Amino acid sequence: MSLICKIHFQKAFTLIEVMVALAVLAIGMMTLIKVSSQSIVQTAYLKDKTIAQWIAINKVNEVKLLGNFPKTGTSKGSEIMADQEWQWKLKVSTTPNNNIRRLDVDVKKYNAEGETVIKFISFIAR
Repeated sequence: MSLICKIHFQKAFTLIEVMVALAVLAIGMMTLIKVSSQSIVQTAYLKDKTIAQWIAINKVNEVKLLGNFPKTGTSKGSEIMADQEWQWKLKVSTTPNNNIRRLDVDVKKYNAEGETVIKFISFIAR
Protein backbone atom coordinates (compact mmCIF):
# COMPACT_ATOMS: atom_id res chain seq x y z
CA MET A 1 0.00 0.00 0.00
CA SER A 2 1.44 3.23 -1.02
CA LEU A 3 1.03 6.35 0.88
CA ILE A 4 0.17 9.22 -1.32
CA CYS A 5 0.71 12.61 0.17
CA LYS A 6 -1.56 15.24 -1.05
CA ILE A 7 -0.10 18.66 -0.89
CA HIS A 8 -2.60 21.44 -0.47
CA PHE A 9 -1.48 24.83 -1.65
CA GLN A 10 -2.97 27.71 0.21
CA LYS A 11 -3.79 30.67 -1.91
CA ALA A 12 -2.64 33.96 -0.42
CA PHE A 13 -2.02 37.53 -1.48
CA THR A 14 1.38 38.49 -2.70
CA LEU A 15 3.29 41.34 -1.14
CA ILE A 16 2.65 43.55 -4.16
CA GLU A 17 -1.10 42.95 -3.98
CA VAL A 18 -1.13 43.87 -0.30
CA MET A 19 0.89 47.05 -0.95
CA VAL A 20 -1.46 48.12 -3.77
CA ALA A 21 -4.48 47.50 -1.56
CA LEU A 22 -2.95 49.58 1.25
CA ALA A 23 -2.15 52.40 -1.19
CA VAL A 24 -5.74 52.46 -2.46
CA LEU A 25 -7.03 52.44 1.11
CA ALA A 26 -4.69 55.29 2.10
CA ILE A 27 -5.81 57.43 -0.86
CA GLY A 28 -9.44 56.79 0.03
CA MET A 29 -8.87 57.74 3.67
CA MET A 30 -7.03 60.95 2.70
CA THR A 31 -9.96 61.92 0.46
CA LEU A 32 -12.44 61.35 3.30
CA ILE A 33 -10.35 63.45 5.70
CA LYS A 34 -10.05 66.27 3.16
CA VAL A 35 -13.81 66.31 2.50
CA SER A 36 -14.53 66.30 6.23
CA SER A 37 -12.17 69.19 6.94
CA GLN A 38 -13.64 71.23 4.08
CA SER A 39 -17.10 70.61 5.51
CA ILE A 40 -16.00 71.88 8.93
CA VAL A 41 -14.47 75.03 7.43
CA GLN A 42 -17.58 75.68 5.34
CA THR A 43 -19.85 75.25 8.37
CA ALA A 44 -17.84 77.80 10.38
CA TYR A 45 -17.91 80.23 7.44
CA LEU A 46 -21.69 79.92 7.09
CA LYS A 47 -22.15 80.41 10.85
CA ASP A 48 -20.16 83.67 10.74
CA LYS A 49 -22.03 84.83 7.65
CA THR A 50 -25.40 84.15 9.30
CA ILE A 51 -24.49 86.01 12.51
CA ALA A 52 -23.13 88.97 10.51
CA GLN A 53 -26.35 89.09 8.51
CA TRP A 54 -28.42 89.17 11.72
CA ILE A 55 -26.37 92.12 12.96
CA ALA A 56 -26.80 93.98 9.66
CA ILE A 57 -30.54 93.38 9.63
CA ASN A 58 -30.77 94.54 13.26
CA LYS A 59 -28.99 97.81 12.37
CA VAL A 60 -31.34 98.47 9.45
CA ASN A 61 -34.37 97.72 11.62
CA GLU A 62 -33.08 100.06 14.36
CA VAL A 63 -32.92 102.89 11.82
CA LYS A 64 -36.41 102.08 10.57
CA LEU A 65 -37.83 101.92 14.08
CA LEU A 66 -36.55 105.42 14.92
CA GLY A 67 -39.33 106.72 12.72
CA ASN A 68 -37.25 109.61 11.41
CA PHE A 69 -35.99 109.92 7.88
CA PRO A 70 -32.28 109.22 8.38
CA LYS A 71 -29.67 111.87 7.66
CA THR A 72 -26.74 111.01 5.44
CA GLY A 73 -23.52 110.04 7.13
CA THR A 74 -21.58 107.16 8.63
CA SER A 75 -21.75 105.59 12.05
CA LYS A 76 -19.71 102.76 13.57
CA GLY A 77 -20.05 100.51 16.54
CA SER A 78 -19.70 97.03 17.88
CA GLU A 79 -21.88 94.46 19.52
CA ILE A 80 -21.66 90.98 20.92
CA MET A 81 -23.65 88.19 19.38
CA ALA A 82 -23.15 84.44 19.77
CA ASP A 83 -20.28 85.02 22.22
CA GLN A 84 -18.29 86.95 19.62
CA GLU A 85 -17.67 90.66 19.24
CA TRP A 86 -18.53 92.17 15.87
CA GLN A 87 -17.85 95.59 14.34
CA TRP A 88 -20.40 97.26 12.11
CA LYS A 89 -20.35 100.36 9.94
CA LEU A 90 -23.58 101.98 8.76
CA LYS A 91 -23.42 104.41 5.86
CA VAL A 92 -26.56 106.35 4.95
CA SER A 93 -26.43 107.93 1.51
CA THR A 94 -28.76 109.72 -0.89
CA THR A 95 -30.38 108.24 -3.96
CA PRO A 96 -31.69 109.90 -7.13
CA ASN A 97 -35.09 109.98 -5.41
CA ASN A 98 -34.99 112.49 -2.52
CA ASN A 99 -37.58 110.45 -0.60
CA ILE A 100 -35.38 107.34 -0.42
CA ARG A 101 -32.12 106.73 1.45
CA ARG A 102 -29.67 103.92 0.88
CA LEU A 103 -28.33 102.06 3.93
CA ASP A 104 -25.05 100.17 3.55
CA VAL A 105 -24.05 98.00 6.51
CA ASP A 106 -20.63 96.34 6.65
CA VAL A 107 -20.08 93.77 9.40
CA LYS A 108 -16.79 92.12 10.35
CA LYS A 109 -15.35 90.30 13.33
CA TYR A 110 -13.86 92.57 15.95
CA ASN A 111 -10.21 93.38 15.22
CA ALA A 112 -10.34 91.52 11.91
CA GLU A 113 -7.87 92.79 9.35
CA GLY A 114 -10.30 94.54 7.02
CA GLU A 115 -12.09 91.33 6.17
CA THR A 116 -15.77 92.22 5.93
CA VAL A 117 -17.95 89.18 6.49
CA ILE A 118 -21.04 90.70 4.94
CA LYS A 119 -22.07 93.81 3.04
CA PHE A 120 -25.78 94.45 3.43
CA ILE A 121 -27.74 97.03 1.42
CA SER A 122 -31.21 98.27 2.24
CA PHE A 123 -33.40 101.25 1.37
CA ILE A 124 -35.72 103.34 3.51
CA ALA A 125 -38.45 105.66 2.28
CA ARG A 126 -39.92 108.78 3.80
